[in-house]
Amino acid sequence: MSMPTTSSNNSSSNESRERFPENPALDRPGQRLRIIHRTVYTYGEPANRSSNQLRLCPRDSPWQQLRFFLLTVRPTAPLQHFEDLNRNTVHRFEIAENHSNLFIESHSVVERWSKIDVEAFPYGCSHDELAACRRMERCHDFLQGSRYVLLDSEIWRAALDAQDGSTDVFQTGYQIMQYVYENFRYDPGATQVSTNSGEAFQHRHGVCQDFSHVCIAMCRSLGIPARYVSGYLFDPDHDKLRGTQASHAWFEIFIPEKGGWYGLDPTNNKVMNRDYITVAVGRDYADVSPVEGDFYGGGAHRQLEVSVDVQREA
Repeated sequence: MSMPTTSSNNSSSNESRERFPENPALDRPGQRLRIIHRTVYTYGEPANRSSNQLRLCPRDSPWQQLRFFLLTVRPTAPLQHFEDLNRNTVHRFEIAENHSNLFIESHSVVERWSKIDVEAFPYGCSHDELAACRRMERCHDFLQGSRYVLLDSEIWRAALDAQDGSTDVFQTGYQIMQYVYENFRYDPGATQVSTNSGEAFQHRHGVCQDFSHVCIAMCRSLGIPARYVSGYLFDPDHDKLRGTQASHAWFEIFIPEKGGWYGLDPTNNKVMNRDYITVAVGRDYADVSPVEGDFYGGGAHRQLEVSVDVQREA
């Protein structure tokens, strides 16, 4: 389906999006968050034949509703969009002519509710109860190794240490989150986008992407389905949380008897709440990259600028 370069989706009229009328939380107002995500590439020499894929459109879920989405690309190019295998919205465009800059900006408004609170953590599902879940097709990919998530004996031993005898699935996931938060150092620039969980585990430092990959590897090594989440984090206290100035990442574990997927943020040692906005989910970062593409030319000197602004609407 072709769309103009500047495209707008209002979730209330987008028939391709799944509706969740049964969610009781929708009967009360949620927290409205406005997100502006800007990416600018500057090339030392003209680039051409640029082909790009974007995962910047927030998902709908029982606890998150997309109210507005506008995507702007310059130079202008026809946009197409589709859903990938994980039901993430993907926008695709191509620019054939020479260009020295590429400007991409997404503008979203999301209404968000908390799935759980401190008094209602999803305890009560034992590891034994996951046996049936492991045979479910929807969980299969989230129990295996993947491009950036390696399952090895060191990760497994660390997962057993973090588990510390717990038989509860959520408690185990929570303790794995705490283990990484307490034993790994947040260090922007220490790793690359291509760093996998094994390398991050060895070095014990990195950013949200690395911490999430390690947690996912630890969970999967114990037979807990775990997936990677990219999105945004609103910081109501301003500069108290890490990961608010760019796309953020965390992980989710699947608890079949407690309503499905639950998010945990090892970068900030927090259970996902209404300050988290989910954009895309997948096996690891390779499935959810916000902006990816190929081009010819561009020269050796290239510059990338990324900014994210998340504000609460009055």
